[in-house]
Order: sequence, then structure tokens, then C-alpha cells
Amino acid sequence: MKTQYRNIFLLILLLHGLSPMAQTNSLSKLEQQKKQLESDIAYTNSLIDKTKSEQKAGLDNLSLIQTNIASRKELVSSIDKQLIILSIEITEKQKKVALLYDDLAKLKENYAKMVAFAYRNRNTYTQLMFIFASDDLNQAYRRLTYLKTYSEHRVKQAHNITLQSEIINRELAALKVKKAEQEYLLGQKSRELIALDAEEKQYQAKLESLQTREKELRNDLEEKKRLAARLNKQIEDAIAEVARREEESRRNVEKRDKVAAVKMAEAEVLASSKIEKMRGRLPMPVAKGVIVTRFGVYDHPVLKGIKVISNGIDISTNDGAVITVVADGVVRRIFTTGAVTSILVQHGLYYTVYTHLKAVTVQAGDVVRARQPLGMVTPAPDSDRAILHFELWRQSVKQDPEQWLAK
Repeated sequence: MKTQYRNIFLLILLLHGLSPMAQTNSLSKLEQQKKQLESDIAYTNSLIDKTKSEQKAGLDNLSLIQTNIASRKELVSSIDKQLIILSIEITEKQKKVALLYDDLAKLKENYAKMVAFAYRNRNTYTQLMFIFASDDLNQAYRRLTYLKTYSEHRVKQAHNITLQSEIINRELAALKVKKAEQEYLLGQKSRELIALDAEEKQYQAKLESLQTREKELRNDLEEKKRLAARLNKQIEDAIAEVARREEESRRNVEKRDKVAAVKMAEAEVLASSKIEKMRGRLPMPVAKGVIVTRFGVYDHPVLKGIKVISNGIDISTNDGAVITVVADGVVRRIFTTGAVTSILVQHGLYYTVYTHLKAVTVQAGDVVRARQPLGMVTPAPDSDRAILHFELWRQSVKQDPEQWLAK
């Protein structure tokens, strides 16, 4: 909590140093981020609601609820930042309006003096006497010019008062809009905090429910471990076989044509460099989805003292969602593990794996382009929800896909 307050304080200091245009741009970006988070939360909720069987609404649902909690907290944080910017803008506008009112008061005071002077010298006789009382023609001309200029200045002052009043009215209207935005965001923040509290209670209830199914969860975990080990071996064997064949092909080509062998090596380097340049910018293999399992070793969300290893990420999406390849490459293997179909695509020294597919639209040996469909995702045998398992390898070394995919 202290860290959160410190970050907010630093944000206030930073924003005070920004120009109004920079603050507006920042507010616009925060609004875009807020809309994206709202869309993500709505989509995650739709996935949770699609689970038909309470018996199958297990770890996947728990992960989705946890994802929603994280998104909701980020949304509240985004709203807080918007409120800070709006508060600064409102304060600045209030100061500006106060200064404008001061200027208007001075204009009116000066104008009142002019009107009083004009009233005292309102008849033509008085003005003529002022001119004829001059010592010489030069002075008379200056006095005539003065009276004319004074009259024009009075008209100009009246015009300035009108303009100043219009500026104040515009600023007051803008201030009213800012205050309405602030009021709306405060209401939204309150609603989001209520929703966050409900989700945290939902998460706790789901966790306690799953803890009563410990034996079932352990059995499921062991089965998933066996399938993951089989898939892992199939991937490693396939990559090793591809590497062996390519090396054998290079040697054979080199015996006949060294230039051709060099070109083969260069093509592999080019393919590898293309995907490396896209690190952090690769498209998601599914148009819409939520990551429910992340790469690496982590604690089991329910079973205490149990570590889980994931060689890739699991993306929860809609049943029948189209799966697309993330970069240019060559389909090397289409294989099954139990009832699960997977596709291995080579990108030079890199490989991507797409698991839980149906209606596959490619064949081994096909050259594919980035975003080209590979098939559709299908629910896992023990789930009502469609989950794509996605892995990325550099030769035989597993990579964290999230570090490669666009945020």
C-alpha cells in the first residue's frame, strides 16, 4: 500500500511538470488502456460463464478468475491515474478562470472610468471648447486626435469585455465537462472496487471448493504430466530428426556444390533472424484469448507443496477459434498425443508448437506465412473450454513464449 501511494505521489509530481497537451495525450492513452482492460475483463467473464459443468470448472476457472482480479486491479490503477490528471486539469482551469475574472474586473473598472469621463464631456460644445482652448494649431490637432483615439479605445474596451466574458464562459463549460468526467470516474472506481471484492470472494470460494477434490486433482495432475512428457519427447525427437536431416542434406549438397551449401546455411540464418527481430512483437496465435497457464516452474494453485512445470503457455479461448502461425516457417510434424493433435512449425533455428487442434488445414512440408491458419482449437478431453497450448523452442532449448508475443 505504501508503494502504491509513493507511486501516485511520483505520478502527481511528474504530471505537474507536463504541458497541458502532454497531459491530454497521457489521459487519452489511459482511456485507451482502460477500455482495453474493460474488454479483457468482459471476455474473461464470458469464458467463465461458458463452462457447462461445475465438475469441470476447475483450475481453468480459477486461473480465469485470478486473471480477472489482476486486470481489475490494473483497471482501478488506471482510473486512479486518470483521476489525478483530471484533478490537476481542474485545478489549473479553476486558477485560469479566477485570473480571467480578475482581468475582466479590471477591464470593467477602466471602462467605467471611460464612460464617466465621456459622460462629463458628452456635448459637442465642451469638446469644441477643449480643442479651441489650444495654444496653437499643432496642439489643437493633438487634442482632436486624442478625443478620436479615446473614443475608439472605449469601443475597443467594450469589445474586449465581451470577448473576455465569452472566454470565461467557454472555460467554465470546459471545467464543467472535466468535473463530470471526474464524477463519472469516481463512480466507476467505486463499482470496480465492489466487483473486485466480489471476484476475490469468488476466487476464495472456488479455491476452497477445489481443495475438497484433492485426490481428483492429484490424479489429473499426474495424467497431465504423463501427456506433457510424451508431447515433450515427441517435440524433442522431431527437432532432433529435423536437425539431423538438415545436417545430412547440407553435407550431401556441400560435396556437390559448396556455394549451394553456403546458401542453405544463409537461408537458415535469415529465417532465424526474421523471428528474432520480432521478439516481443510476434502476433498471438489466436485472435482473442486469455493466458491461464504461464511458462516455467510455479506452485500448484491448490495442492500445497506441489510444483508444476510448463514448457509453454495455455491460452483459453472460444471453441473453434482459428489458430494461426506466428511467423513464416515450414510445417515439420503433425502428431497426436493421446487424443490431442499438435503441429510443429520450423522457423530456422526456432520452432513453435500448437496443441489441442482440430480441422487441421496444413500438411507436413507446407511452407506457411505469418498469421496463416493452421486449424481450430478444440477443448481438452477433461474440459469444456477450448485451450490452446503454445510452445516456442530455440533448437532444443525451451523459451518463454510471453517474452516473444506482443503484449
